Amino acid sequence: MIFNRADILIPSTSVEMEKWSVIACDQHSSEPEYWDALDRFVGSAPSTLRMMLPEAYLAKDIRKETEAIHRVMRKYLESDVFAEVRDSYIYVERSLPSGVVRRGLVGLVDLDLYDYSRDSVSPIRATEGTVEERLPARVRIRNDAPLEMPHIMIFINDPKNCVFNNVEPGQVLYDFELNCGGGHLVGRQITGASADKIDQAFQQLTADANAQYRETAPVVLAVGDGNHSLATAKKCGDRYALAEIVNINDESIVFEPIHRVLFGTDTAEFVRQFGTQIVRMEKIDGEGYAALIARTDKFCRDYLAVHGGTVDYIHNDDAAVEMGSRKNCAAILLPVLDKTTLFDSIVRDGPFPKKSFSIGHAEEKRYYLECRKLGR
Repeated sequence: MIFNRADILIPSTSVEMEKWSVIACDQHSSEPEYWDALDRFVGSAPSTLRMMLPEAYLAKDIRKETEAIHRVMRKYLESDVFAEVRDSYIYVERSLPSGVVRRGLVGLVDLDLYDYSRDSVSPIRATEGTVEERLPARVRIRNDAPLEMPHIMIFINDPKNCVFNNVEPGQVLYDFELNCGGGHLVGRQITGASADKIDQAFQQLTADANAQYRETAPVVLAVGDGNHSLATAKKCGDRYALAEIVNINDESIVFEPIHRVLFGTDTAEFVRQFGTQIVRMEKIDGEGYAALIARTDKFCRDYLAVHGGTVDYIHNDDAAVEMGSRKNCAAILLPVLDKTTLFDSIVRDGPFPKKSFSIGHAEEKRYYLECRKLGR
């Protein structure tokens, strides 16, 4: 089975859920003030904030931070912080700030079927290139950790919604408002005969993918968010990792472009070429989106090598235009990726270059909540 039910730890009824569940560590990486405010809000309450290291704090002593994280994990395991949901999936409904509801299933992905390398032909693959330099700090934390907690969100391509049409939600496990404007979250247990139906739906999904890509290796699960955490689990030798599955065809999944802004550069040649400091890139000669991103990034590297400056990756259209209009700056605006082409593109061309697209806004990313014992 490519996706499996699990023994999952959730907070006990004594835990304040609003303080327990926090946004993924790779969000707000340039905003330590966000994490400082969250730290004050959580205070001494049990929280997933104490079991991870925000990337905004990577300049801290990693060894000391890792030891502190492991101490907290062991403390929580030895106290009354957790309740265990056995041999189950968790069906998640996340009401996003926009009002749209995103549906997901939490369970185990089989890492024997996952390969993040560029030439991977495995049924579970990365959507974007994996930056090996980002893995050591995460590996250090996970290697001796007694727990894992996912912010990994993985896509299935299920146009008929066969998997989620088979969901029969059971007991409510949690129902609360997320902090920092993250929306509302409800989780329900799926076990027994209801879980059997989910198993059968994933078997059919795999069979359909094999039938669709008869002469090439299919992608059944495409890692949308959290690929570096999944790669970390693989590097640590784990067989399984906890993750949330989401249908890419769901209306709640919105892809947004990540623009390139050049800072501190001589823009005279840029304006000579394009007639403006703000240029919109378009695909040429039938090239795919990945090729467009690669061509854009090559232009940025070549231009900066000659004219100096740096490049940054900006998610918001208006922000990119404003920044690119400044003195000694320029902006390259990219189009939106058609999400329906994602799976075909990965099968044909492999993972996209890094910073190719964003899946929603920062506050819509997955919050930590569920945990699983790692047996270490």
